[in-house]
Amino acid sequence: MVIAMTKVARKIKRIAHSVSPRHIAKRYSTARIISQFANKLGIVYFGHIDARSDEHSLLRGITVSNSHTDQHYTVGTFKTYDMALVIRRDSLQYDDKRLKDHFWTIMTFDLHTTYDVPHFYIAQNKIRDELLARYSKLHKISLGQLCPYPALFNENLEIYGNLEKAIEIEQIITPDFAGLIAQHCTDISIEVAENTVYLYIAEKHPSNALLERMTNLGIWFAQIIDQKSSQ
Repeated sequence: MVIAMTKVARKIKRIAHSVSPRHIAKRYSTARIISQFANKLGIVYFGHIDARSDEHSLLRGITVSNSHTDQHYTVGTFKTYDMALVIRRDSLQYDDKRLKDHFWTIMTFDLHTTYDVPHFYIAQNKIRDELLARYSKLHKISLGQLCPYPALFNENLEIYGNLEKAIEIEQIITPDFAGLIAQHCTDISIEVAENTVYLYIAEKHPSNALLERMTNLGIWFAQIIDQKSSQ
């Protein structure tokens, strides 16, 4: 009963926040930024979509759930890669029964390779509790079975996946590749699932500079995975 009342109170608070002048201004500003970004890349901005609709492909990945909502849906092809963008909101319940709203800017890129790339997720240490709050089916993988990894990667990033695929994942995320990821993805998490690259950043209102950076990183990451998969 207490939990149910808490959820109702949170819903009322969220509705009140969503109609505040400041929130409406930020929402329109974000829509304008993403629409202009889409026009520049030659992709299509749709705005809000119904996740239950068959008209658009649902962005999945580890943040997909029965309770999430997506805004600012954008899709198209850039530099030969089919890509998509959404701002996703979801309420995560933690082990201590806390409910907390999370927002992610998510960008995806479909790989060209026909090789079945194993599912893995690379995250910053600081969002470990957010990851494990809902996505505990993934297990932390200890890299370095084949050769040592850069300290910058080991100190700041963790990789999760299927333990049975650990060696295969390590053959993809090699020490040299891991070092570059640690340098350029200080605030962005990366997932590869069903041959799609997902980039996540905990940002509700992304700037044009951030969207451009995510695009460049996503294309770069997808190209490397495609190259490694063809060797």
